[in-house]
Amino acid sequence: MAGAALCLSLIALPGCSGEKEPAPAQSDPAVSGALGDDIVVDPDLAGGQGSALAADEGEITLPPQDRSTEAMADAMQKAMSLAGLPEPLPEPKAKGEVAALTTNAATAAQVAQASRLAKTDCTTRLEYSNTWAAKLPAALPVYPRGAVQEAAGVAGEDCAMTVVNYATPVEPEDVLVFYRGMAGKNGYSARYARDGEEHVLGGSKGKAAYVVYAHRLKNGITEVNLVTAGR
Repeated sequence: MAGAALCLSLIALPGCSGEKEPAPAQSDPAVSGALGDDIVVDPDLAGGQGSALAADEGEITLPPQDRSTEAMADAMQKAMSLAGLPEPLPEPKAKGEVAALTTNAATAAQVAQASRLAKTDCTTRLEYSNTWAAKLPAALPVYPRGAVQEAAGVAGEDCAMTVVNYATPVEPEDVLVFYRGMAGKNGYSARYARDGEEHVLGGSKGKAAYVVYAHRLKNGITEVNLVTAGR
């Protein structure tokens, strides 16, 4: 269900262990206005009617109109206007690189030196609310027209992390091409790795880091987990 959607393969988040599941986020008109048409917050998780999650099995789905050729073309056009002309992904790094990218983001979340020394686990302090999707760095937004399923974050003196889970009809490779373009345009490094069907892109800029996981579901939708950390 919703609480499981944010469970990443390498970063343990609250709710992934079968403990208390976070309460659904409430809608925020100001945030909804800021998101505009480019990000779709799942109305079921935001307290409205309807859902991008199938009620019977918790599978991520998208309405037909959001999977249409026109919708995909519009999303990719908006992605190109943000990130520039797409460049093919390089050959992926070895499987072990995935763990390195994850560790880099987790370390960057510990923004205070004292926190690093204490090995603070910032993921245990995440607060669940879809409004965190609007608080992502401008350089690393949700892919245009992406349907946010769940989001969480923390922004304290010793921890800074945002995690967003969303769905899009475009291919995983197209998602990572977008983030690679955005990263390069905004001074972040970008390393591409692959672990089976999981495509991973990560990098850093100063004390900030990010990692993006994308994989194709059996129903043809791409599920994305985006993690940004540090400042």
